[in-house]
Amino acid sequence: MDAEQVVDTPVIVARRAGDGWVLHRDGVEPTYVGRLDGAVERGRIMMEAAKIPGAERSAVLKIDLGDELNQHVRASTQATVDAHKAQVAAAAQLRRTAAVLKERGLTGRDIAHVLGVSPQRVSQLLNGPHARG
Repeated sequence: MDAEQVVDTPVIVARRAGDGWVLHRDGVEPTYVGRLDGAVERGRIMMEAAKIPGAERSAVLKIDLGDELNQHVRASTQATVDAHKAQVAAAAQLRRTAAVLKERGLTGRDIAHVLGVSPQRVSQLLNGPHARG
């Protein structure tokens, strides 16, 4: 293979079967694994034996739980991402608010009472690595 040729990482699809999982890949005989933690390596070996390009390096595992459960997984994963973004935004807003209160002459203890946090947290908000961000 030439250096310019790029081979996509092969994909293995895992579908629930009984107490385990069946690994699928077009052109390769499906194989059963008991748990997902060994599925990528097992699928990679399976594809390498079938001479699937790229399998000697790595493989990607796609888990297919069916439309309904796949949608639940996507929704809950997105909710987690959204919650993290909201938490980061809230922390930035709290830092800005603490700084404005400090600029208006409130003491650290007064800021703590206003914001409902400890004086130590106010110190972190005003002096931490993100304080002037």
